[in-house]
Amino acid sequence: MFSGLNRSDTKKLATLELLRQEDKPRDRTLDEFAWLASQLMGVSGSFVTIVDDQFQYIKCTRNLPPLATKVHLDETMCQHSVHSSRAIICNDTRRDPRFASHPQVTNGTVIFYAAAPLKTHKGDVFGTLCLTDNQPSCPNQLQIDQFLRVAKLTSEYLQSWYSVGRIDPLTGLPNRVSMLNEINRLAFSDVPEPWTLVIFDCIDMPRAYELSRYLGLAAVEKMLRSFGPLLRLRLNLTEATPLYAFATGRYAVLVKTDEASELLEKARTIPHTQAKITGDIEIQLQTHAGYLTFEPREIPGQEVFRRGVSALHEAIRQDTALVEFDPVMDDKRNTDFRLLYDLGEAIKSSDQLYLVYQPKISLHTGKTEGVEALLRWNHPEKGNVPPSTIVALAERTTLMASLTQWVIRRALQQLQIWRAQGITIPVSLNITVSDFSRSGFARQLADMVTFSGLTPNDIRIECLETEKVLESQTALLELDNLKALGFKILLDDFGAGYSNISYLRRIPIDIIKLDRSLINQITTDAGSQIIARNIITMLKELDYLVLAEGVEDKETATILRQFGCDEAQGYYFARPMTAEQIVEWLDRDSAVEMVLTLH
Repeated sequence: MFSGLNRSDTKKLATLELLRQEDKPRDRTLDEFAWLASQLMGVSGSFVTIVDDQFQYIKCTRNLPPLATKVHLDETMCQHSVHSSRAIICNDTRRDPRFASHPQVTNGTVIFYAAAPLKTHKGDVFGTLCLTDNQPSCPNQLQIDQFLRVAKLTSEYLQSWYSVGRIDPLTGLPNRVSMLNEINRLAFSDVPEPWTLVIFDCIDMPRAYELSRYLGLAAVEKMLRSFGPLLRLRLNLTEATPLYAFATGRYAVLVKTDEASELLEKARTIPHTQAKITGDIEIQLQTHAGYLTFEPREIPGQEVFRRGVSALHEAIRQDTALVEFDPVMDDKRNTDFRLLYDLGEAIKSSDQLYLVYQPKISLHTGKTEGVEALLRWNHPEKGNVPPSTIVALAERTTLMASLTQWVIRRALQQLQIWRAQGITIPVSLNITVSDFSRSGFARQLADMVTFSGLTPNDIRIECLETEKVLESQTALLELDNLKALGFKILLDDFGAGYSNISYLRRIPIDIIKLDRSLINQITTDAGSQIIARNIITMLKELDYLVLAEGVEDKETATILRQFGCDEAQGYYFARPMTAEQIVEWLDRDSAVEMVLTLH
């Protein structure tokens, strides 16, 4: 049943597989096989056994007194069929020296006895189909042949039952379920010892699926089937060491830790593979592996798998051949995952997420020209979570869209309140490339604004991740649509990269927001002054409104104004405020006072 294991291990594992948990449908089928055999032979009693090296296990009985579920093999009548691997037909056990003294014979329970071994395809005996009667019987050859045929069918059934869900149908290798059962078996072994699990990722499955679009599934499946034997050869696995099909394109090996050093070294130095898909198409396959050492009695099998996969994914992320499981890094990733789940719950709640607003000040008039809406999260246990953490958690998940929708709705609600109070400043919203890349985003936003009784002039769109925007035709189209609908668009973090100049003619921009890295040294470094002055001059000549972020002192604000910068925001003017504080801020007109002192 188990490919690559020796006979002793095969029998033990098969027995444990069959007996570990109750399987009523399977045992009902075994009972039907036993009943059919007894009817064909014309006898009353029947039962099925499973055996290992030491014990016999009774699976089902008919017309027999209660039998012990587990009996030492040397004490059983079926031991002779098991050891000889042949069927036994005994017309009268009282006259057979092998059985005459057995208690079930002497008490008259079993006078007729027949046993046929249940075998694997390799010929290993893993049980018996037995028939009995309390009277002598003499079946004819046809009856015996039919009995043996039923025994063979029983063997085939049990092997099929075992294989379904335990053998990978594509590669024919024992799968992850088989490995899990082996780990569970080790957990109950008499001798505790550490084991090492190594999981290999051999094939870039998204790429393989893409190839299947053009070449068909058969070509890719052929590659997958051939990789297992190649990996086994490269790892120099012994016949007794099984290679498991862990998942599509992934394989695993489980060995004792004191035997793992050579395996790990080969995993660390395994070469790339040139796989021929068709006669003239080859692809290069790179193998990554993750491993961990564990004590089966201390860690559940599913947790072993999780840790192994965690190490494997770290190897893939680092693009390195082999990575050991790191509990510190794993704990951090688990924390991030839990935080990501909490973020999803926070979006649904009414008291965790909130917006603050940072004023944008005209360096010409001193007036507040608008505010930027900034997301904040007050986690019920961790307190305030940094905004950078929120974005990092959500940006590669569907939560990003939900988060953006939450910000838009909340900002529109606040604008409605401010308009009712006579406050007319616009609000800037940070939008990521994943948002722009959703077809129809511009129209959806316009509809939300109109439904709120507002206009596009009430909203500014701050375009984040500019380089990624340029890689998406959908994002570029949605930006064009936003511009056509009347929204003003800000290019965020200008000057933070090296190719920002090329963005200016490809994105419909109204306002350029200078990154703080471009201005944070202009008060002390002559070179930084030259760069900032020339960039601002160029942008003004191109007819953009220029806004500087991260302004933290009066001297920086003064220099920027002298260079022709239009607006600024930063701690020198105001930190992010609540909506109520913005109202107070505008009532005080504090920003006007500060800027006027720059003249």
